[in-house]
Amino acid sequence: AAQAFQLGDSVPYEAGAMAEPVACCLHGIDLAGIKAGDRVCIVGGGAIGLIMLQLAKLSGASTLVLSEPNEKRRQVALEVGAGAAIDPTQPGYEEAFTQAMDGSADVVIECVGNNAAVKSAFQFAGKGATILLFSVPKVDATFDLPLFDVYKKELTIKGSFVNPDTHARAVALINSGKVDFGPIITHRFTLDQLPEAIAMQMSDASIKVVVEAQ
Repeated sequence: AAQAFQLGDSVPYEAGAMAEPVACCLHGIDLAGIKAGDRVCIVGGGAIGLIMLQLAKLSGASTLVLSEPNEKRRQVALEVGAGAAIDPTQPGYEEAFTQAMDGSADVVIECVGNNAAVKSAFQFAGKGATILLFSVPKVDATFDLPLFDVYKKELTIKGSFVNPDTHARAVALINSGKVDFGPIITHRFTLDQLPEAIAMQMSDASIKVVVEAQ
């Protein structure tokens, strides 16, 4: 019982199931050090990126731009608080980003886990920016660090590992209703549909899949 966190009476179980990812994201947000008025870019519009976007807004970001190739996820980002959502696979995306951000980002949070996303995070970062590499890479993953960018822009690069002490804050946020999971949870399955649920979670058609015990 000492390890349990109490959900509010009106909080649905599917929102409670998001406590662990929210806790991880909160730890990342703490490390990102967003200040009120900062311009923030989120790279990746999966469930984690969309939670990060909302937490960045709660932290006082003045401008929020999402970079994401999936159209459905870009649309959801606009629903939950992004000022703009760009497709990094389209020609001219750099100009679209600069216009939407009114310059470059003060904080970039990368939530994808591949080299293309990491590379774009360095492109979006402005002078003095913090880049948070939040995604979970493969154990042997490497990236060619653009050293001149680090030097010229005076970049701060941070990683983030799970949620050492943020679970209680995550549950408090969920109980307050300040994080919207409605557009993020896109599919629901019953326990006997578990194989279909796993397949859907691996599909580009979903954002977050939940399995409901009947």
